[in-house]
Amino acid sequence: MLNHLYRVYAGFFNPPPARKRDDAIRFGLLGASNIAPVALITPAISHSEVIVAAVAARDRSRAEAYAQKHNIPVVHSTYEDLVQDPSIDAIYIALPNNLHCEWALRSLRAGKHVLLEKPSCSNAEEARALFTHPLLKSPDAPVLLEAFHYRFHPAWQTFLARIHADPVGRVRKALAQQFLPKGVIGDDDIRWRFDLAGGAMMDFGTYPMNCLRQIFGQEPSEVLEVGVRGLAAPPVGLKEAEQVDQAITGRYRMADGAEGTLVADLAASGGWPLLPSSWTKRWPGLGWPKCEVELEEHVVEDKEGEVHTVQRNVVLWNHLMPSLYHRVDVEDTHVVRVGEEVVKSWKETRHEKAYKWASGDAQDWWTTYRYQLEEFVNKVKGREGSGVWVDAEDSIRQMEAIDETYRKAGLKVRPGSDFQL
Repeated sequence: MLNHLYRVYAGFFNPPPARKRDDAIRFGLLGASNIAPVALITPAISHSEVIVAAVAARDRSRAEAYAQKHNIPVVHSTYEDLVQDPSIDAIYIALPNNLHCEWALRSLRAGKHVLLEKPSCSNAEEARALFTHPLLKSPDAPVLLEAFHYRFHPAWQTFLARIHADPVGRVRKALAQQFLPKGVIGDDDIRWRFDLAGGAMMDFGTYPMNCLRQIFGQEPSEVLEVGVRGLAAPPVGLKEAEQVDQAITGRYRMADGAEGTLVADLAASGGWPLLPSSWTKRWPGLGWPKCEVELEEHVVEDKEGEVHTVQRNVVLWNHLMPSLYHRVDVEDTHVVRVGEEVVKSWKETRHEKAYKWASGDAQDWWTTYRYQLEEFVNKVKGREGSGVWVDAEDSIRQMEAIDETYRKAGLKVRPGSDFQL
């Protein structure tokens, strides 16, 4: 319990401060966002090579209040002023989705490294334009990273190893899910604006889609079916409200016939255990972020007519914020057959946790964002690091899968901006 409390305290509220190096990367924040304190400002405190040095917002007074609250020394009046600041090395972009591509390109043109919140762009066309841009082709090009932070934590990599690194069968089925309780997001939130590339699939849905693509190690070849729950009571004047998904489910087939399911809900309700559903159906719903994987039966040994097989199931609880708590459940079902007859069977179950790498300087209180920041800095500094990364092709394929999901649902692909560079 004490370890858990310390992980929460040090990881999210008061990390031990690091003495900053003279060559520290100086970040500028585009937008006075709610996510930046968790995603960058707090993780930067414990990193000797990162300084959050400036912020810009559409409303300067808001940016000034934000800077004062988070001890950011410089406030710029416009996004462009911040991007052009010669003292800034890297830009963190947490703007509305429809502005991601434009301001990533503007930042890259100014020679800045870019940490870009997911989704990287509004649609696949924008993603291809961004990630294949000539600005990224030179040997000394700036670093561009789509911020799928959960991938950098040892818990996720341990989970993947139980699927891909161990001698087991190929993935047959997978489920990835995430829920946000009803009421957390207000009716006037930008996530419900189609013109800003909003919707559940563009927010929480990006995670389970990304999870499925890594679990299978391949791209979906077909979107089998998609279910959408729209806005129950759209705000008056909300344009194209019928195009906005409040919750979405999708089922996908891979080229080898395997199937994956994603569930994403930004306003979950009901589902309370031990209580009648009629009581709780309007209550905010609760549910763990979770990934479940079923692998095919695999022959371990075939000796003198006696065949020993194993079939593995793997579950990761809380891939999204594993530093708070997580668990990897591995269940292996062993069967020994002689011909068609089962002569012996048994199950082996184990539970694993991985808060830090087996070697290196990582601490078990590091959040997914702190691990991500470590690798971003490693990439900028030209160091090898853990090897975990989200490359350009990965980000493009991610947006292609999201676009195809919307098309199957009968909804429009999210609109982008007209900006070109």
